[in-house]
Amino acid sequence: MKSKVVVVEGVDIIDRTINALKHLKPEIPKNVGIILIKPNLVEPMNKDSGAVTRPETVEGVIISLKEIGDYEIIVGEGSAYPDTMQCFKIAGYEYLIEKYNVKLIDLNKGDFIKVHGEYWNFEVNRVVSEVDYIISVAVLKEHGFAEVTLTLKNMMGILKPAPKIPVKEYIHAESNPNIWALRLCDLVKAFKPNLALIDGTTGMFGSHIHGKLKKLNLTIVSEDSVACDSIGAKILGHEEVKHIKLAGTKGLGDVNPEVLKIKID
Repeated sequence: MKSKVVVVEGVDIIDRTINALKHLKPEIPKNVGIILIKPNLVEPMNKDSGAVTRPETVEGVIISLKEIGDYEIIVGEGSAYPDTMQCFKIAGYEYLIEKYNVKLIDLNKGDFIKVHGEYWNFEVNRVVSEVDYIISVAVLKEHGFAEVTLTLKNMMGILKPAPKIPVKEYIHAESNPNIWALRLCDLVKAFKPNLALIDGTTGMFGSHIHGKLKKLNLTIVSEDSVACDSIGAKILGHEEVKHIKLAGTKGLGDVNPEVLKIKID
């Protein structure tokens, strides 16, 4: 059975996100108590920079979750720079704490656990192992090294930081895309997102930080992160991306999903 990806086009970010999730109808197990929403806040940047996940996208996810059940919701990130809380502040996330009673946590701090993968051994924040459900909420953008950075690559934020800035760069220290792709697959296999969502309000081309923006007004969502990223990559103009294809080959998801396109407003 093919995975399903929902692509919704609409101007209002919150409404578009809620609409996408209503059409997807994700199956959240009844025993889920704690949910981790993992946005992409690569460094301290304004929410409209196109380089970070917009808080309105995360708000749409939170609203949708609260309509389904009474979950404890954590919004957690480990940015490429040490002070993730500054990233939350600059991107405008702090209002979510009081409005929705959610926690913002810095995954660069706290306790870490060791994980033994097939291609490397690594450490991740203990919080990730203690939650019941993971949602990777990425941004639609290209990347000079990885071609695209979407919901799979977004999971790099859970890794233990290194002293050298950017603090997660050690995963591709050899500057070899093949080695990095294998390590990323290990990471995703150990902590696979239950739900994947891409904020495609804009697409960023040529860079993952200071690229050229194109207004798209899209939300892409799937219960399969490989499927979600396959469609996101195609929207960015990449028919085949090494790490996405590898993840599909390793059985981590579907690279040829069914797509439901919806236009609202």
